[in-house]
Amino acid sequence: MHKAGMDRKALLYSCWNNWLDMKEKIEEAYKQKNPEAANLIDIAIGNYLEMLGLFMNTESSSIDMSLIEPLNGIERLQYIRTKRAGHFAYVQLDALYSEAMKKAVSRLAMIK
Repeated sequence: MHKAGMDRKALLYSCWNNWLDMKEKIEEAYKQKNPEAANLIDIAIGNYLEMLGLFMNTESSSIDMSLIEPLNGIERLQYIRTKRAGHFAYVQLDALYSEAMKKAVSRLAMIK
């Protein structure tokens, strides 16, 4: 794998590990009905967008299109942003992370 691919892989796993750390904090905040959960969701969204940014599609006419963005990702992210105080927003964000990570790992495997 070339150097740029290695850097992207390291950054990808950094974003993923950040998510795993935040995920535990978010789950705990929801269990305790702590309003801090919404702020943690905001931080997690920023991390997610950074992860998507590692795989921006330079060939597409849409500048915002990531090659690893899950199906209906924009709509689902909008839902999460508007309902971030609710537990289902967390569930949806977890699904987005998992789907994007699967696509990212697949893309990185093709770069070899």
